[in-house]
Amino acid sequence: MPRTEQLYRWAGVGVFLAALLLYAKTMATTVSFWDCGEFIACSYTMGVPHPPGSPLYVLLGRVFTLLPFGAPAAMVTFMSALSSALAVWCVYLSTVALARRVMGGPAHRAFGDQRDLSVILGAVLAALSLACSYTFWFNAVEAEVYGYSIFFTTLGVWLILYWEGTQHGTSNDKWLYLIAYAFGLGGGLHTLCLLTIPTLLILAWFADEKLRRLIVLLMVLAGWSVLSMAVLGSKDGNIPIVLGLLGLLYYLYRVDQRACWLLLGTVLLFALGYSTYGALYIRSGLNPTIDENDPENWASFVKFLNREQYGTDSMLLAMFTARASRAYQFWDLQMKYFFQQFPFPFLTKMIVFRKATENAVDPVAVSLIPYLLGLGGMIWHAQRDRRRFLALLALFVIMGFGLSLYLNMPDPQPRERHYVFGGMYYAFVLWLGLGWTGLVEYLRQRFKLGNHLATTVACLGLILPVGITAQLYHRVDRTDDFIAFDYGYNILQSADANGIIFTNGDNDTFPLWYLQEVEGIRKDVSVVNLSLLNTNWYIKQLRDREPKIAIQLDDTYIDSVLTDTQLVDLYKRVWQETRVPVEFKKLGLEVEIPAKTDGGLLRVQDIMVIGILYWNQWQRPIHFAITVSGENRLNLDPYLQMTGMGLRLVPQKDVGTDVAQLERSLFEVYKFRGVNDPEVFKDEDADRLMGNYLACVLELAQSYLRAGRGPEMEHLLQWGQEHFPFSWRDYYAASELLRQADQKALGADYLERAGKAIMADYDQDPKLAYENTLAVAGLLLNTYTEFDRAEGLYRQAMGRNPGQWDAYYELAATLQAKNQPQVALEMLEQYRTQYGEAEELKKAEEVLRRALNRNAGGSAPAQP
Repeated sequence: MPRTEQLYRWAGVGVFLAALLLYAKTMATTVSFWDCGEFIACSYTMGVPHPPGSPLYVLLGRVFTLLPFGAPAAMVTFMSALSSALAVWCVYLSTVALARRVMGGPAHRAFGDQRDLSVILGAVLAALSLACSYTFWFNAVEAEVYGYSIFFTTLGVWLILYWEGTQHGTSNDKWLYLIAYAFGLGGGLHTLCLLTIPTLLILAWFADEKLRRLIVLLMVLAGWSVLSMAVLGSKDGNIPIVLGLLGLLYYLYRVDQRACWLLLGTVLLFALGYSTYGALYIRSGLNPTIDENDPENWASFVKFLNREQYGTDSMLLAMFTARASRAYQFWDLQMKYFFQQFPFPFLTKMIVFRKATENAVDPVAVSLIPYLLGLGGMIWHAQRDRRRFLALLALFVIMGFGLSLYLNMPDPQPRERHYVFGGMYYAFVLWLGLGWTGLVEYLRQRFKLGNHLATTVACLGLILPVGITAQLYHRVDRTDDFIAFDYGYNILQSADANGIIFTNGDNDTFPLWYLQEVEGIRKDVSVVNLSLLNTNWYIKQLRDREPKIAIQLDDTYIDSVLTDTQLVDLYKRVWQETRVPVEFKKLGLEVEIPAKTDGGLLRVQDIMVIGILYWNQWQRPIHFAITVSGENRLNLDPYLQMTGMGLRLVPQKDVGTDVAQLERSLFEVYKFRGVNDPEVFKDEDADRLMGNYLACVLELAQSYLRAGRGPEMEHLLQWGQEHFPFSWRDYYAASELLRQADQKALGADYLERAGKAIMADYDQDPKLAYENTLAVAGLLLNTYTEFDRAEGLYRQAMGRNPGQWDAYYELAATLQAKNQPQVALEMLEQYRTQYGEAEELKKAEEVLRRALNRNAGGSAPAQP
């Protein structure tokens, strides 16, 4: 028995250390894209990040940045690694408790026989499978809140399993108090852990009959709260909820004092944990550089907590009106992400989903082994321990289908949101661990395996997390990933001294905030985020905080007219006909802004861009990041001069590219670490952003072409290939430039590479890739008369789509152009034999036969 308990404890330590070492080895050492830059900068400066603010994360992040073990970015990221490893440990403990219950034993006492090894190794499998699953590992190696979020979720489940496995009564209520405090702290990071409350209530219902009255009353209060919020909204709905809670406490005090004190204690401890939000209130009053929503007074603080920046409509009511196809939400998002979690290189099946960001296919290779194990564990759990199965099923459904319904995500999404359903993956691995334990026990009993052989069989399960790790390592490893750092750096360096640069969204803003606040790079530049420019608090901060931007509006106008969407007389924003703004005319900019058909109003950000340009009066250089869309640039393109990753506003029209500045940026200033390194994984978002570098290269190449600098253009394109991963579109654009420079041979080389690049990514969208391959081959044939290269691409297309007649038709034309009609006829005959007649190919065959007869008589060949 003691040896088993020691093994149980050391196995838990082992999975924790294994996960921590894996994350420490693969974690990002600097800023990553999306919210990471904001969280690192806010941790370093004690700033206020976007709602809901995650105050505990900022507080802990500040502590970690003070530790002398690494750069601030690395230390904040290490928080994610540490919290994720702790979550893995909690998964191990919870799986052991569940498995012991399923096998008929107490949750916290070993069996003292071979069953203990099956339980422990099943729990190790569950913990390590979660540790190396895609989303969990992804979140563990970047500066995000999701590692902490899952930790508090797993901690709450393990604590309730520990509580329900011990003697009940007032003396044991301390564990319930601890859960309440932990959830309060977790709420200061992310609200995911609160979704485990139904699971906890189900377990408590079956564990302690004396608490059933309290649970029923809490369910009534929960229903009352939902109704209040749905009818009255988040602002006024709190009053009925508080009154209902007070009434419940009074009733319980009269009939069940233990339940009364338990409810009061848990509420107060939850509030104590949640009180970390007070830090945001205090810090905002001190005006940190990053102070989103400016929650320094009670009114703005309440709006911050209610996330009114994202809208005031009730999500509870809105979820019943689908904002996208339910098939898209449940299948192409939730289930796709679920099937991406455990890629194992055996017994796989390809399932085609849709991308979240666009209407394009997204194939996923699904390994059946982990999902069959999880399904087996689910069935075994339901058969042997129905009570805890129901609790775990509630967790799985709420964290998956419930969240999908509640969030009601519209189509398309700005990114793949696999992290949303992290709780669902966690619930599943508990069943996965149970499935392995049950399988080992079945094999042991069915074939009467000895202890050593049974242990060997149980250890074989560890192949699963090892295989998953091998499959995902390259994709998740951030060791040498400096792409986000360099991307932000290059945008900042595109601005002139003391300049203003307008940015578009998270990925061209948060890395810049990190560089300015943590690294101290280019703090002379004012970064103006166009999305935030629609809010009153942000406009005031730009006006009042250094480096100040000239904004000649007072608080009353900003609050009551400009950003108050309730006013009818928004005369400043009315824009029902195409015209040139008066401010632009005074600046000498003849730019028409088209009429707004959607309500006839300009956006606040549009008015502010017009105003900032006018109030600035050319005193500070104005730039737009290259990522800003044409619509957001307000048709100013004729007055924008490309300098690299930024577009400089100039008073002259159509001045063209600043070639000298663009050359200096590309060859001397910008950093491109890892951009063309295949060892550094680039996801779809990074690939898309990296395309802006090639836009700079191709723009400079176009400038060289206009200036008659052909050799320099060729050298530049070669330099571009050495530094950036070309897509087929980039190869195609380069081939067009070379063709215009009368460098057809080199242009054909680039066009052929375009075709090969299409084929390399063929599986991403086979239909589109097939069509593009034929188009590129057609250009090689008709524009460059490169018959052999065209033939090669046609044959590759035929190999991928052997039943499609059009590739055969085009190849027949190519072979005829090469004066090989007999070969073409044989190929068409082969098609007929395998796939039947095709009307278009019959016509081509007739032309080829006539050509063959003419060739026999000495005539020139004809084209089919």
